[in-house]
Amino acid sequence: MKSVSLSLVTWVLASLLSSCALNKSSPKSLPVLMVLRLKWMDDVAEAKQAKALPIFDPVREAELLRTMTQRGVAAGLKAENVRRFFNGQMQAAKGVQEEWLQQHPPGTPASKSVPDLTQTVRPALDEIGRQMIARLAQPRTAGESAAILTAARERLARAGYSEAVMRPALEGLKAGVQ
Repeated sequence: MKSVSLSLVTWVLASLLSSCALNKSSPKSLPVLMVLRLKWMDDVAEAKQAKALPIFDPVREAELLRTMTQRGVAAGLKAENVRRFFNGQMQAAKGVQEEWLQQHPPGTPASKSVPDLTQTVRPALDEIGRQMIARLAQPRTAGESAAILTAARERLARAGYSEAVMRPALEGLKAGVQ
């Protein structure tokens, strides 16, 4: 009976430990959030194309950087690290939008209704940004930071993003987790 109980306890502990190790790939991890954010960029590009808006919006980008930096500082992060992290994510996002526009030139029939930037897309991106700040603010060792970078590269590659998209996203992440 003791061996059965010990085996059960061992199994339960192993299950708990493996679920903790898998936490790096939970929906709340930085690599997952980075991919989720980039997945919205097709919708952003489609909405901008429909309204003849440029990909680069310096006013919007400055506003986003200012907001995210304020939130990051409030969470105990260094302003420069937050700026560099989100700048990298925005550069990657513009890369995804440019790639989408190359694949969907103006006049290409839309497969669905055009996404609403104000009511749908930006609120979703804002929530992802809040979650990113919360994850950046978590304490970590240098080894954990390296593991996050590796996991992010793997997730971005598995999601099919080009090197031109992955490079700025990962450079920003590196600045954010140091």
